[in-house]
Amino acid sequence: MKKILDGFSRIMEALLVILMVCMMVVVFLATVGRYSHLFSIAWSEEFARYCMIGIVYFGLMLASRTDSHFVVEILPLIFAKKPVVLKVIAWVNAIIVDAFGIFLFYEGYMVSAKMLKQGKVSPMMGLPLGAVYMIVPIGVLLMAIFYTIRTAEKTFEKTEGKEAA
Repeated sequence: MKKILDGFSRIMEALLVILMVCMMVVVFLATVGRYSHLFSIAWSEEFARYCMIGIVYFGLMLASRTDSHFVVEILPLIFAKKPVVLKVIAWVNAIIVDAFGIFLFYEGYMVSAKMLKQGKVSPMMGLPLGAVYMIVPIGVLLMAIFYTIRTAEKTFEKTEGKEAA
């Protein structure tokens, strides 16, 4: 299972790198073209915006997988000598993240479905806005799933390490 998750994480990381490179190239070319008055790329700002949305929301999943989210660690510092309390705090935190992820997935899906049903498209690129908006709920749902998996890994790693000692 770990190999599958790591493989998926590497694929997502490659996708994010591709999105970042594409965004930088298009914005650079649009800027050069605009200031040199040689050409213009009318859709560059919209493209950059959608790439950035993808980078942020799919990056949430990677941050959850690698435990790279910004956190306030006051409770772990207070209960540093009580591993059982730390595990309970970690799982309560995971449940809260999951609840938020499910809520945001549901609401984001509803907005996206409404946009798809109405047939709305982006002004310059002509992309269906519902499909673009689906990046948010999918990214948040992946974040919640990977956050829970990471919490389980940390919980069982510490338990196994103490039993082996």
